[in-house]
Amino acid sequence: MDTQRMLFCTRDAALYLGVSPDQLKLSRHTGELFKGVPAPKFLKCGVRSVRYHRDDLNAWIASQERFFNTSQVEKTTDFVLSEISS
Repeated sequence: MDTQRMLFCTRDAALYLGVSPDQLKLSRHTGELFKGVPAPKFLKCGVRSVRYHRDDLNAWIASQERFFNTSQVEKTTDFVLSEISS
């Protein structure tokens, strides 16, 4: 995979993001790559062709919350769950 090119097919975009191509395809329909995590933007080129712009993939990666340890993830999850049940 050439990471210097600007447009990626689904398979290469999935590899770039570290997810499966099927998961990325499904995210185009659901709008979420993971539960509660918006999917990256994509381009529809013609009837069947889909491409992902490298800048959009990088922006999606940069928008994801980062953690120092797993206890931070659990606190975030607890907060979200308490907000949902309120």
